[in-house]
Amino acid sequence: MVTELTINESNMNLFSRRNFLKSSTIGVATAVGTQSFAQNQNPSKKVIAEVKALGAKEIQETTANWDDGLAHPIPYKSPPGKDKDRAIVLGGGSEYMSSFLVGYFHAMLSNGIDLRLADIVVGTSAGAVLGSALLGSRLDLFSAEFNLLADYPKIMAKLVPTKKFSPSQERVMMMGLNAKDGKPDTIQAIGHAAMAAKSIPSEKFQTNIKVFLGDMKSIPQKMYITTIDCYTAERLVIAPDLGISVIDACAASASAPGVTGPTWVKDRVCMDGSIGSTETHCDIVAGSKRALVVALADTIKQEKQGLRLNHLPNTILQEVKKLEAGGTKTKLVIVGMLPGRKTMSVVDPEIMDPAIKFGYERGIQDLPEMRLFWMSD
Repeated sequence: MVTELTINESNMNLFSRRNFLKSSTIGVATAVGTQSFAQNQNPSKKVIAEVKALGAKEIQETTANWDDGLAHPIPYKSPPGKDKDRAIVLGGGSEYMSSFLVGYFHAMLSNGIDLRLADIVVGTSAGAVLGSALLGSRLDLFSAEFNLLADYPKIMAKLVPTKKFSPSQERVMMMGLNAKDGKPDTIQAIGHAAMAAKSIPSEKFQTNIKVFLGDMKSIPQKMYITTIDCYTAERLVIAPDLGISVIDACAASASAPGVTGPTWVKDRVCMDGSIGSTETHCDIVAGSKRALVVALADTIKQEKQGLRLNHLPNTILQEVKKLEAGGTKTKLVIVGMLPGRKTMSVVDPEIMDPAIKFGYERGIQDLPEMRLFWMSD
């Protein structure tokens, strides 16, 4: 029970602004002035924002002394992609994106465009799974026996049902759609709701990932996988030398809030790497000579079509602009809507088969440009 508290101008001097803002919700209201709640004086938006920012900062400070090698600021201070020749950045997009990438990669690999020449690959969510499959040569099987993937949507539908959601799942999904900024307190709120949602358990989701990755244990060399700490909202980058299994890393990166997970990585519980101020984490390859970037959508407006699961202002166009400003020649592939559709759900397993075909067709169209971009010295 909250007791009444009166703080006037004289005793306010006993508190620093920091301690005062920390004190309580009533303290927040009195910080606006000397008016009390009895006079219906509401705290200003500025004060509320300051309190939220302070709380978020204090939560992040709880890991300040953790030496787990995971948390990296945005932008990355010493990008591992700097001075590399070829880089690939793969964004998220659930079943739809993973299927598109299977088709796109198949078109490249079967026509002499060896994407495995990449010196660094950064993957988020679906991009983490498919990037690992690419570097781990799992896609060789798919390229040789492409029709095997006809059964994959059925496997996905059985292992990860996503046509009906519980109230706690819907709550966190709506929080993502209603988010208007990528501030730490906003991301923390989504992360805390994700931890409280009755979502598909991470262990079940990992079974699905193994369909792509088979018996692969370690993160392939050159592969960097992104995820977000649900509690602190810190951006995590899982490098291949951190001793984390590729299944755990990919599951964490693809743990869409309200759909699957969250997933433990070391001593952190993690969610989808696209939930933050960057969608595909292009800053990790800043300073590379050239970068192939594949992203699901290019504007936040496309969440109304079902192409985005959140409304965070982290569009890919600005990320690519920054890459190019730093001297990286960039080829951007925007997947966009499946031809013939106006709306769809990226987590619907039934979308996978047409998405594979769509990805293959787009890959064939891109072959001439990709030969010049990727295979030239």
